[in-house]
Amino acid sequence: MDEHYIPVDIQLLQPGVEKPFQLYIHLGDRFVPYTQGNGFTEETRQRLFREGIRTLHIREEEKNDLRDYMNRNLQALLADPSLTQQEKSSIVYDTCIYQLEKLWQAPDAKSIEDSKEIFRRTVDHVISSNRDAIRDMILMISHDTSIYTHSVNVGLLGTNLVREIYRNADKDLHEIGYAMFLHDIGKTRIHHRILNKPGRLSPEEWEIMKLHPEKGYELLSKEGHLTEEAAVTTLEHHERCNGGGYPKGLQGSQIDELGKICNLVDSYDALLADRVYKPALSPYQALKIMKEEMRDQFDQQMFKEFLYMLY
Repeated sequence: MDEHYIPVDIQLLQPGVEKPFQLYIHLGDRFVPYTQGNGFTEETRQRLFREGIRTLHIREEEKNDLRDYMNRNLQALLADPSLTQQEKSSIVYDTCIYQLEKLWQAPDAKSIEDSKEIFRRTVDHVISSNRDAIRDMILMISHDTSIYTHSVNVGLLGTNLVREIYRNADKDLHEIGYAMFLHDIGKTRIHHRILNKPGRLSPEEWEIMKLHPEKGYELLSKEGHLTEEAAVTTLEHHERCNGGGYPKGLQGSQIDELGKICNLVDSYDALLADRVYKPALSPYQALKIMKEEMRDQFDQQMFKEFLYMLY
């Protein structure tokens, strides 16, 4: 497929709303401009569905326009009665990935504020979803090696797990979700040579990588977006209950509960990721390792709640 075009799920296209990019349809070995007279309507979308077409395309250089479009129209898409809960979950997931990719390119106060609004709407979607919809959402998540995908996975898994653990407690899920999605923002301050290295890191490179929790804390503080929840989540998401984590080697009750939750879901998603030096594990294999080989790293009551949430 031509590398200068990227696919766009037609579920993401709001009927009747002007789009700041040209749509193309893939025909054979060509990409042909897709024009529809009165614009992209619900009738257009249903006709494409009937023809077995799930995606249109845009030129790669218009990707930022697509991100901005999705961010502006997320609320309307989530209110669209013609979309199923699963379709809305897919839209939320894709929108978060697009937003985090944009944030990683320029992690400044404005981008963080824009991201926070997307995460707020995502948390609203989580809160309004029933247990079956939550499990569908979890099954939908991807486990590639992209830092954006990993951050979205941790954001969704962490927010849902907090919802399970604190069912009747007065917790601000919006602030917690924001913290979970941005837990790895300190990696924007790690050189891409280390961050994107395909193989294992050298001991020297690993010491640099281990600085990202503190760098995340410093970045959010500098940009004026360091909430209480974000502070403990960025700093403690690699601390382990057995004291073997970093950056401070905290253990047990020394670790904030949000730090424990973020470490749990972060570890699970990392085990499912496919890497050059480590094949991807199935969810069953990952949970088995966490239960048997990594048991002392996690709060066991939280791990039980995690299993309940998944199954």
